Amino acid sequence: MSDRSKPVILISDDEPMLVSALSREARRIGLEPVADTTSNVVDVARRLKPDVILLDLRQRVDGRDLLARLKRDPATRDVKVIVLSAVEDQFMRHTCLELGADDYEVKPFDPTFLRKVARLAMNEGPELAA
Repeated sequence: MSDRSKPVILISDDEPMLVSALSREARRIGLEPVADTTSNVVDVARRLKPDVILLDLRQRVDGRDLLARLKRDPATRDVKVIVLSAVEDQFMRHTCLELGADDYEVKPFDPTFLRKVARLAMNEGPELAA
């Protein structure tokens, strides 16, 4: 975690209602959410240095491409990334983990999802994906 008082999570998703709900819950549990609905996640991540990025696969730009760019960029390669998808797809999950994602979560989320994100942001416990 950075030296900020609250872990910062960058939410990259083009569904405003989901971003709003995730942001509200993140604040409630002590995280500082920042939303990116423009697919400029790499630029935003370089500037903000978030603790965790929640990256939707299906945006204006393919989430796999964004993930690959994040992991190639020296300024963002070590940021933890959780890929979000509306589809349970084992091939896609494997592909994202191979590209460097820390986990792959399927929408709708389990109620404890953001607590797992908080633990990852604070470096508490093992990585999410086994």
